[in-house]
Amino acid sequence: MSSTWLFPLTLWGIAVGWSFGPGISWAIRSWPGHESFDAAYLSCWKCKGGIRRGCCNAGSRQDFFFALFSAIIAGLSVAFWGIGSKALLSWIFSVSCLIITVVDIRHLIIPDILSINGFYAGLLYSALISGWVYFGFFPPEHFIPFFDSLLGFLVGGGFLWFLGWIAWVILKKEGMGGGDVKLLATMGSWLGLKAVIGTIVLASFLGSIGGIFGILYQRVRYRKAYKPLTHLIPFGPYLCVGFLIIFYFGMEPLYKIINLYQQFLENRIIGSP
Repeated sequence: MSSTWLFPLTLWGIAVGWSFGPGISWAIRSWPGHESFDAAYLSCWKCKGGIRRGCCNAGSRQDFFFALFSAIIAGLSVAFWGIGSKALLSWIFSVSCLIITVVDIRHLIIPDILSINGFYAGLLYSALISGWVYFGFFPPEHFIPFFDSLLGFLVGGGFLWFLGWIAWVILKKEGMGGGDVKLLATMGSWLGLKAVIGTIVLASFLGSIGGIFGILYQRVRYRKAYKPLTHLIPFGPYLCVGFLIIFYFGMEPLYKIINLYQQFLENRIIGSP
């Protein structure tokens, strides 16, 4: 992109991202259970009763944060990649992950409207672009061959479904929510097989750390003793963080983490010769 156009286009991206703030706020406030538009949710920020009760939907601070997040991501996406599929998907993925993260933390729900429609869109996108490339046209910035997208979809959803099935057989309890399964299938359809495996590894690593800190927080803040298999941990936010790391930086950060961990084991535990 020409440096002459970079600054005005970045400002345009920031303005467009900011304009979507009310829609993002509605998408977050409308859960659980509301997939059709209800204009009343746009006024939750001024609900005095909700503010007094500490309702998570009330108050205007979150609206400012959601709009600011959208504007920053849109501006940075245009600044780094210009006007194209990479910038657009960067904003869509980040905003979708924001919605999923907030809703999953608040209600332990991942909206099907994002996950199910997401993997349909990912498979369709890769199929159309694969056909476009097959006929000799130049691919866009973000391109995953359809077969890789299909494998990512099947492995992503199948892996978490299998873990959930094992947990049900052994523990007779739900070990992995259906929303997590559909979400990872969606991520696989957009990034492919290798990336979805990297997302699983990163999310599992981050989730284990987050789970430990969550248990410690419950212990210190509420004097709540830890009971095995009773703590529900939202896994969607960790999947989102892992997905975005892979999308923005590729697999290289994961390889470095694995190498550092291997060196730690060799030097500190196993002992190097």
